[in-house]
Amino acid sequence: MNADKVAIVGQIAKWKGQDIFIQAAKCLHQKYPELKFLIIGDVLFNKEEELNFKQTIIEEASGCAAIQFLGHQGNVRPLLNDIDILVHASVRPEPFGRVIIEGMAAKVPVIASGIGGPLEIIEHGLSGLLYQPGNVGGLVEAIEYLLTDKQGYQKIANQAYQRFQNKFTIEQTVSLVEKHIRLSVLKD
Repeated sequence: MNADKVAIVGQIAKWKGQDIFIQAAKCLHQKYPELKFLIIGDVLFNKEEELNFKQTIIEEASGCAAIQFLGHQGNVRPLLNDIDILVHASVRPEPFGRVIIEGMAAKVPVIASGIGGPLEIIEHGLSGLLYQPGNVGGLVEAIEYLLTDKQGYQKIANQAYQRFQNKFTIEQTVSLVEKHIRLSVLKD
């Protein structure tokens, strides 16, 4: 597998796990010096806590040239088409990880924390990989699996895309909303 870019996309905030991503990047960089680790996003509300966390992770990443901060991007689709592995590293439950389905739609294998919304989106080992939230070693193992198992990588990319097509397209979402509206009207 000739993967060369692993990315995390989203708001920079402690609960989003960029620090976990950076720790995993540092571990993997020693073994895979050609890999680039992209942090795409920025703080949303300029709160002191978020700004301090951003400064902390910038300092933590400063010793590793393979880690790049790309900042806020208005449209991540071109970036998703240019990465090889997408990481969702939240350490607390989120209701739905939109970036996960964006990765699936771009045929990019996704590794996500096994907590909250990702548990409903990803079928572990089939349409993505799940790891214990906050577990740097688990994240490293998942990334390394996708780096070293070409068939596994391709299987997950293809099955994730199929799952996106079957469950998460706009048409599927509209159809489900319409169905629920019809059912609620019939109940009343």
